[in-house]
Amino acid sequence: VKELSEIYRFLHWELEFADIFEERGGFDLVLGNPPWIKVEWNEGGVMGDVEPLFVLKKYSAAKLAALRDEALEKYNLKSAYLSAYEEADATQNFLNALQNYPFLKGVQTNLYKCFLPQAWMVGRDKAVSAFLHPEGIYDDPKGGRFRQEVYPRLRYHFQFHNELKLFAEVDHHAKFSVNVYKSFKYHTGNDHIEDKVHKVEFQHIANLFTPSTVDACFEHAGHGPVPGIKNERNNWETKGHRDRIIQMGLKELELFAKLYDAVGTPPLQARLPALHSRQLISVLEKFAAYPKRLGDLEGEYFSTVMWDETNAVKRDGTIRRETRFPDRPSELILSGPHFFVGNPFYKTPRKVCTLNSHYDVLDLTELPDDYLPRTNYVPAVDIDEYLRRTPKVPWGEKKPVTEFYRLISRFMLSQSGERTLISCIVPPMFCHINTCLSLGFKAIVQVANQCGFFLSIPLDFLVKTTGRGAIPGLVKSIPVFSYHLKLILRTLCLTCLTMYYADLWTGCWDAAFITDRWTKDDPRLPNAFFSSLTPTWNRNCALCTDYARRQALVEIDVLSAMALGLTLEELKTIYRVQFPVLRMYEADTWYDQKGRIVFTNSKGLTGVGFPRPEWNQIKDMKAGTVERVIMDDTLPGGPRERTITYFAPFDRCDREKDYETAWMEFERRLNG
Repeated sequence: VKELSEIYRFLHWELEFADIFEERGGFDLVLGNPPWIKVEWNEGGVMGDVEPLFVLKKYSAAKLAALRDEALEKYNLKSAYLSAYEEADATQNFLNALQNYPFLKGVQTNLYKCFLPQAWMVGRDKAVSAFLHPEGIYDDPKGGRFRQEVYPRLRYHFQFHNELKLFAEVDHHAKFSVNVYKSFKYHTGNDHIEDKVHKVEFQHIANLFTPSTVDACFEHAGHGPVPGIKNERNNWETKGHRDRIIQMGLKELELFAKLYDAVGTPPLQARLPALHSRQLISVLEKFAAYPKRLGDLEGEYFSTVMWDETNAVKRDGTIRRETRFPDRPSELILSGPHFFVGNPFYKTPRKVCTLNSHYDVLDLTELPDDYLPRTNYVPAVDIDEYLRRTPKVPWGEKKPVTEFYRLISRFMLSQSGERTLISCIVPPMFCHINTCLSLGFKAIVQVANQCGFFLSIPLDFLVKTTGRGAIPGLVKSIPVFSYHLKLILRTLCLTCLTMYYADLWTGCWDAAFITDRWTKDDPRLPNAFFSSLTPTWNRNCALCTDYARRQALVEIDVLSAMALGLTLEELKTIYRVQFPVLRMYEADTWYDQKGRIVFTNSKGLTGVGFPRPEWNQIKDMKAGTVERVIMDDTLPGGPRERTITYFAPFDRCDREKDYETAWMEFERRLNG
């Protein structure tokens, strides 16, 4: 035992500091930045010393096993290998043992988590412990029981993003937090534990980039608007504001449990969202009050990731990698970059597509009615076998999901991007890989109705507050809107860009569509667009210009906010605070008099409009036209030279002002 203790440096706190425990009952203060290390067996550390390829390459299990046996024999590593495995396995067993860390039962062990109950154990009654650690304990779906122990002890929670590289060796997207806990002891009597009721009360600040902001928040007088995540110069905001400090208690945890967790989750087990200011609590209360969620539609909808990119290619051979224009809709297999918010024809892969950046933006005004973008995958089996393997709906005759229109979203959620929830509608026959998740509904109109909500800033805000990196765990908790005619119409006009959406248009048609009109007066938004709509889809039913599509999304934001019971100020606060990248793009995106983007700083629209040097030469034109010649390879038939004409003068939009205009107009129509 002595020999092992000298090697592994075991520490028995009660023995090492017996005098402190005897005289004071433990420590008054415990501080630390514990290791952020997942405890698991990694043979690369042993094998990599003699065979670097074990670390440098990702081998299949079969290849790894063959190389392992060969290396163990060649370098006489068996004893060292087994010793390392024994140590790792023993450490895992110790850290996962219920009698050692009972609060961590069911939680995936990471060393930093073990430090918290350890500090509470060695701290005296009312001791303070403070740790800098990752955010995992607050959003782990299986971490409810541990949060039940955390929240009564937590006093301060300050969440940071590593964008300013406070930790140079850690990825700049990483999130972590400074957490201050106050210990308490369970008192025993009559040979049983007396559970004392401890008050939940802690202060929370999220979206911090430097520690100085914490002091600035507590010193702030409370005047003026709350700064957003980025400032007007597009730098990460480090100013403080008193309203950034949110007082958290049992009431707030009850709200979070209702919004983010399964029905019946106790408040003390709720996941903690990253809220930017106290005003946003009222927004979440309105989300929580919404009566119906997707989880309530059991049996009326389905969700699927369709083809697993690895399994379907390498293991079962359902699809194969081949970048080309498909001959028919059933050959198209979508990837995430194909679509964007409300736009099923956002980009197409290039002939050679090996990176996510190898996609070109599509000009919607140029798309043929039967257009299909290039696909990176095509079916590798005959059509009958392909349909047999296609996921089926859970109702009726269990038809393939590809017989339905589906609401599709990118699987991964870009928390720091322009938009986090990126969704649109895909028609029958289109498939996709598992970088996407699609939802189908029994009722065709439900697809359009729910998609409208998915396109909105308010729902995107709710998704952002979860801090989640992927969408599947959120689906069931998303509110379901009641039938909303104006929302459906705008969603259809954004979506129905080709003839493959004709049945969706007809299935959702309402005669009232032709009486609608824009909320903003602008020659680029003719109200004749609505009055000329027909029950049968044609090209003129689609919104194809950049300006009109942006306005439709603005009005969807307002309609969704009103349906949720939000105020105009709450909608503007959500946009100002939670969407810094979108605000940056809006501030430097310019439109011509025909509604075409002539310049933008949007990274997602690379290649749209003039490059900045040329833009600076023409931006102040008062009238006239300017031409730009491009080489376009987004349509079948090979590259073609195309001339785009822009009409001066050029101007920008103000989203907050447009929100105000649309809100007042919708209210006027409602009351008039």
